[in-house]
Amino acid sequence: MSTITIPSLGQVRCYWALLVPHYGPAPDGGSQLELKFVHLDPVLSSHLGPQSAGVLNHGLIDLIHPGEREQARNDLSSAIQSDDLQGSVTRMRFSRLSRIRQMRGAQPNDITLPPNVETVTEDSEYLIMDLVLNWVADGLLLAFLHAIKDFDPQANNDPNRKNEGWSNFCGSAGMTEENIQTLQQSISTNVTPPSRTRYPPTRVFQVHSVDHNAAHATSMVFTWPPARPTDKPSPQYDGLYDADEYADLMRGVDMDPNALAAKPGEVRTNCTTRFGAEHSIRTEGLYRHVTSVFIPYGNITFACFQTTNLYELPNQTTGAVHEGWTLPQQAARAHPPQPAVSNGQQQDWRPEYERGYAAQVPTFPGSEYPAHETYVPPAQYDAGYSHGPESVNHAPAAPTRGGSTRPLVRPPGEVDKCRGCGTRESPEWRKGENGVKDLCNACGLKLARAVAKREGRQKPRKKDK
Repeated sequence: MSTITIPSLGQVRCYWALLVPHYGPAPDGGSQLELKFVHLDPVLSSHLGPQSAGVLNHGLIDLIHPGEREQARNDLSSAIQSDDLQGSVTRMRFSRLSRIRQMRGAQPNDITLPPNVETVTEDSEYLIMDLVLNWVADGLLLAFLHAIKDFDPQANNDPNRKNEGWSNFCGSAGMTEENIQTLQQSISTNVTPPSRTRYPPTRVFQVHSVDHNAAHATSMVFTWPPARPTDKPSPQYDGLYDADEYADLMRGVDMDPNALAAKPGEVRTNCTTRFGAEHSIRTEGLYRHVTSVFIPYGNITFACFQTTNLYELPNQTTGAVHEGWTLPQQAARAHPPQPAVSNGQQQDWRPEYERGYAAQVPTFPGSEYPAHETYVPPAQYDAGYSHGPESVNHAPAAPTRGGSTRPLVRPPGEVDKCRGCGTRESPEWRKGENGVKDLCNACGLKLARAVAKREGRQKPRKKDK
């Protein structure tokens, strides 16, 4: 793409960026998580103006409201513990672009504010935002920063009016050749490619350009880590990979958003919608089981692949033969790499996986800002494969090692909905103080923290059996 049209400030409520996590010194002498910006999407870079360069290589967490910053740091640290394709969504008060620009040296007179901006902001410095994070490569996170408040609730949530601006059906206008070169340079400078072994890399991250008017709608414009040169033969065990082979995996996945209608009261956003698939590949002398997550985002699609199992094939079976299946679904938390095992028995995950569901960030009336709470993925889960980034409200969270989650399910027994918030589906249902499992996961965790605080404990109760 030679050129793209940059929307004006106030027309876009969602930006994307790439982050590199690292741990720096904490005030108590220990270490603490930092998330460093290493690449800004072309629109965000344009809207930050001359200050965009000053944002790069600086921390995202420093831009969170100081009253929430340290708790957000803990939550985000827990969210990225799981080293797979899963995602997380954290709601917080985040610095407005005008504040970020002033922090990086802009003078107030040089900053133009969109009309009626107070409608969608909290005050002169902050707005409520969802931070969506996904691992896309070793040492690299894809982040979406999506403003929550609407200018016009009807227009902003109508897919037929997404071109009017500030739409929840967010997406990129595309990437020029220069943008792609900048992306390549940003990642190459800040991320070390995985050590070369005799096998292809475990993770592959690609960006595909989308032409909605063309018969062949997508074309790969970027891949990481560096792939095998197309003019080089494909010897087995050279530690590289065929980028086109991975790109082809996306072709069999149905990513029609019309099949994923939101439920009443849900807010659909493209940045929290995922389509996943599983692939069995027999090339390069290997059998590889590959999990994929695709994020359609306007005129580009982010594609993330992770090899979860592989073994060498006998010589007579080697060859470029693809065997496998792809099952599209909208996701709320990306697939863990192995089927779940509960009580010593492997569970049947396929019915839940095939059905899929839409799990979006909860909506809150008017300008109400929710009390801090979060979804902490349970270490054990029953249904096996689960589906894409799950909505969470940023708040105190106990660290979790597993990072996996099961699909949304209805409450057990005669319970109709959560006694706390009214939701009718949750990854799991927890007991209230009445002994009945009538609390969704978020409300159950909130109660557990309240009980722990009341009883002087530091950690929430263990998961209900």
